[in-house]
Amino acid sequence: MFAVLAVTATLSGTAQAEEELPSIGVMAGEYGSSFATLGEELGQALNGWSGTEVRTMLGKSSRQTIDDLLYLRGVDLGFVNADQMANLQFTEPNHPALARLAYLAKVFDSELHLIVRKDGGADSLQDMNGKRISVGTTTSDTALTSRLVLRMLGVKVNAVFLSTEASIDALKRGEIDGMFYVGPAPSPILTQILQEDALKLANVGYSDAFKGIYNPAEISAETYPDLVDDKFVETISVPTILAVYNKFPPSSARYQNLTRFTDAFLATVPRLGQPPRHPKWREIDLTAKVDGWTQFEYFRNAVTRPSN
Repeated sequence: MFAVLAVTATLSGTAQAEEELPSIGVMAGEYGSSFATLGEELGQALNGWSGTEVRTMLGKSSRQTIDDLLYLRGVDLGFVNADQMANLQFTEPNHPALARLAYLAKVFDSELHLIVRKDGGADSLQDMNGKRISVGTTTSDTALTSRLVLRMLGVKVNAVFLSTEASIDALKRGEIDGMFYVGPAPSPILTQILQEDALKLANVGYSDAFKGIYNPAEISAETYPDLVDDKFVETISVPTILAVYNKFPPSSARYQNLTRFTDAFLATVPRLGQPPRHPKWREIDLTAKVDGWTQFEYFRNAVTRPSN
């Protein structure tokens, strides 16, 4: 169960205070999302480890989580898609997150899903020029990634801003030609799409323009048997990280919270990848370099520290 629901951080407030907190707060995602599932599993796995209490909170988008890490009391860590930093560098080059946030580890990859109608004649993103495409709600991870990708590739679409549920319904009715979704595969909501809905995943080919932000990826028919006609479709993925506020003095209670979490997390990693937990936990990479981000120093040192 989730310990608490997140409230929106106020940007007019000051940066995180350093008061001692009795537990560690992890901002996950929206209710029903893969981020929320992974966050709940993380809390269940770590709770009680050496007296550590982990509170998993329901949140909104990666962009909101960044603000929560900066300003919302009680938020120590959060799931964030790494392309948020690239977007801030483009749109808000003086944003405080660029200097104040770091990451513990790359936890998994979130795939870009492009779903189209089978009778629409489109097989790839390049076929979507001029088409009516849902890019997600305005502040969602899907909207940020899809619009950044479209800009990088020079593909011009007629963008509409719908939730995932509304996008699927509109696509079934033929009101739109396609929809984007960003999240770790398999996504619970996308697995509910059936063969008779006549929808499919289209290819999103890798481009050199994505280097340093996105990685080439594949989504298999085994993952979505009703959405993949061949063995797999080509797409891209964005690293999803555990982000932290990186400006607490080492002597502060908040910094010590992060060191306790680091020790508990590293001790628990082998168990996180075991069934019945989400298969994405098997993608944890403790030493991965994430472009645009700095790794939290204590975590980096703990990973490379020789074992006794």
